[in-house]
Order: sequence, then C-alpha cells, then structure tokens
Amino acid sequence: MSIPVPLQQIRDALREDQALPALGQSVAMVTKMASGESDTVEQLAQAILADASLTHRLLRLANSPLYRTRDAAPVTTVSRALVLLGFDQIRTLALSMMLMDRLVESAQSRAVMRDFGQALGAAAVARCTLQRRWPACAEEGAIGAMFRNVGRLIAAIHVPDAVAAVRAEVGEGSTEMSVARRIIGRSFEELALEVVGGWGLPVRIEHALQPCAPRPLAPRSSLDWVQLASAFGDESARLERRHGLQARERTVSTLLRRFGDALDMDSDAIVEVLDQAREDTQKLAQGLGLASMLGDGPAADAGPSAGGQDLGAGDAGDPEGGRSTRVAPRSAVVEQQLKTSLSRVAQALAESRGIGKAAQVVAESLRELLGASRVVYMARDDAAAAYRPRAAAGCNLAELRARIAMPMQFAPDLFHAALARGADLYIADIGAESVRGRLPAWQTLAFPKARGFLMLPVLVDGRPMGFFYADREVANAPPPDAGQSDAIRLLRNEIVLALRTEPAAR
Repeated sequence: MSIPVPLQQIRDALREDQALPALGQSVAMVTKMASGESDTVEQLAQAILADASLTHRLLRLANSPLYRTRDAAPVTTVSRALVLLGFDQIRTLALSMMLMDRLVESAQSRAVMRDFGQALGAAAVARCTLQRRWPACAEEGAIGAMFRNVGRLIAAIHVPDAVAAVRAEVGEGSTEMSVARRIIGRSFEELALEVVGGWGLPVRIEHALQPCAPRPLAPRSSLDWVQLASAFGDESARLERRHGLQARERTVSTLLRRFGDALDMDSDAIVEVLDQAREDTQKLAQGLGLASMLGDGPAADAGPSAGGQDLGAGDAGDPEGGRSTRVAPRSAVVEQQLKTSLSRVAQALAESRGIGKAAQVVAESLRELLGASRVVYMARDDAAAAYRPRAAAGCNLAELRARIAMPMQFAPDLFHAALARGADLYIADIGAESVRGRLPAWQTLAFPKARGFLMLPVLVDGRPMGFFYADREVANAPPPDAGQSDAIRLLRNEIVLALRTEPAAR
C-alpha cells in the first residue's frame, strides 16, 4: 500500500531536519526533571541559561504585569524567575518555548502561529481542569495537551495546503481524525505520537498522548486523569478555534456529550474552565509578546529587500517569525554576545518606561555584533511627521537629532521602499551606480564616510515604527552570516515586543 504524498513529504522533511533530534533530547531532559529537588532546580536553570532566546523570553514573562507587581524589583536572573513562577510552571513554559523556537519559528505563516496558540490553549484547559480535581498533576496534563498538538504543528509547517484542506472538510458529519487520515495519511494525534515516540519522554507523559475513547470512562488513577484532561484540553482548544466565542454553546454541548460524565462536569463547569483557560492563555501570550498568534488574519510575507540583499533575518513586523527553515547556528562568541545583550535589554525594559534605554542597548549590541562603524535607531515621531534619531552607538546622538530626520511621507528612495516592504536592506557598496541615485539626502549628509550599510525596519502589526541603521566605512564587507542574522532578529524583536505589549512606549 503506497504512502500518501503529504505523509511522505512530512517524513522526508523530518529526516532532513538536523535540529529535530536535538529538540527531542532537550524536551526529554526537561520533562524528566522532578520538582522539589534542589539539584533538579539547578539543572533546569542551567538548561534555560544555555538557550539565550529561551532565557530572555522567560525573563520577559517574569517581568510582565502577569507576575510582577509595579513596586517589585526587576527579575534579572533565571533563579529569581524560578522562585516567582514556580518550578512546574517554568518547566512547562520552557517546553512550550522549545517547541516554538525549534518548530514554529521555522514557519512563514501566521496560521502556524495560531496552531501554536491552540497548543497553549489546550495546555491551559488541561491545567485548569486538573487544578479542580487533581492539582498535583496539573502541569503534567498541560504538557500532555501541548504535545498532542505537535503533529498538527508539524503538518501545518510542512504540508500547509493539506492541513487547510482538512479544516475545510471537517463538518458535522466527519471528524478531524477521519479527514486527516484520508488526506494526510495520519490523524494529527497519530502523527504526534510518531514524532515524539523516539524522544524518550516519561511514561506518564507518553500515556497522556494516547487516544481517548469517544465516550471515555471515569478515571481511576492519576495516570487516567492526566490522559483524560490532556484529551479534553486538546478537543476544547480545537473546538474553541473552530467555533469561536459566538458559537460557544456548540463547543460546550460537544464537550459535555463526550467528556461530561467522565470528568463529572456540567455545562456551567465547562464554561468556567474554558473562560479561565482563555484568560490565562491571553495573559501568557501578552506577557511573552505573542498575543498576535490568537488573531484571525494570515501573516503577510515580507517581500525581498528593496535595492539590496535579503538577509533572511525575519519579518520586521512579526517578532516570532523567521524565514529560515531551521534555527540558524550561532558561534560561541555570538551566542555569548547575544545572551549578554538580551539580559541587558530585559533589564532596561524592566527599569524604565519607554524604549529609549532598550533601543540604546540594542544599538550598542548590533555595533559590536556586526563590527559596524555606527548604529542609529530612527524612531517614528508622529508629531514631527518624521523618523528621528532615538538611540545611537559610535556617534553623537544629540548632534544627530539636531541635524537629521527622515520624512514619513513616502519618497522613491531605498529607505522608504524597505519600510514599505517591511524587509531588511543590505547595501554592500553605496557607490554602485544602481544605488547612488536612490539614497536620501539625510543619509549622505549625516554619514559621509559610510561605504555600505544595513537597514532593519521595525514594524508593529504592519505599521512602521522605526528602523535600525548600521554602516561601515569599507565597501563590499560581507553581509551577516546565518548566526548573526538570527541574533539580529532576536535583538530587534525585543523592540518590536516592547512596542506591541506597551503602546505607551511608542
């Protein structure tokens, strides 16, 4: 019997993905950690610190209004975050961010981000359900519900058209499982088991991923509760996404028929759990700067850079997007620079209102990372109808503010074109004939010694809020490599996330 084309495409892509085995090892290590043991707490802290992007996301969450009161001291260490958020919740968050870094960021579609939002919603429902009946197992249920969505994420990344066809066909007369088996070759749950089966997960988590009966029996043990709550969370998140709040009655009715007796929950109890889970998911997404994943519209793919080379450093308006199909490797030097820079940015955002200090840290970090002569952050100033210098490294900010501004009104130059496209711009030689006539007067006036430059737009929900400009005094310098581009993306995203989550910072 031949293997369906979508399933073969998924398997081929997974075999070629060199990052997947490392993800499996990391996930297995974290899921096996038990709370309440001092050496295990230290192991979790070290596992988080080894990943710069994971560290900065968790610190950002710990400093968000969800966990930190206005008068509390900034959380600047992972150890402090562990105390504030608790071991079990940090472990679950670390696992979700691992999935996001290694799987979700490989996608160019906002639909995949919504799939990840669905996974977080499933985890929240499972957690809220078990907190009412078996609190000690709440985080295990959340992990199980989240991992049930790995198959859906993998399919959405590698065969998006097939996944769209499944969603379009699912109706009252057909289940998602049967349609996915016919179109893709496996249900999403079966695909999840196939992917994570070799990761060496703990037995309790593996059991949580097993399918539930159409009308499951009441659980007899904690193991049964974790499996049932994981399935309930997965089904709830899927139905909530499909029906929305306007058709909440249909979601509750379906859940009540299948799970009500086993969970001993009536419709009011189900609504209470769904409402609490939705609130928790929204707060979590907001704290991490990922609230856009819960929206409806697809993300627009940024076009190639205007007048220069496309660096593949990510969508300037999507803080969690990226163009590469794998996480770019970073050298030990770049990784250490990035880790230090992200920690400084997080502290700057926690200690001051607005993004001025954080933009300054990013400018200094980019200059060091790229070996640039100068780096300037040009921020949108609606009152002046212009982009004006807000931070600078390698030059005098006060002098720049007195001398230059870029009008917001569109002009046929490289900078306005790049902003309009939301795409990074790398110019190796500004003396090239195709470039000279498209440079704005303010750039040549302010930086006469520049021979090449990099421009990084900062967009929030498609709206240009500013850009970073970095130049060198030598022509034809090599563009940033893959590891540097990944670091650039993470640093710029700090400003995007701050602008998105704190509008007052604009």
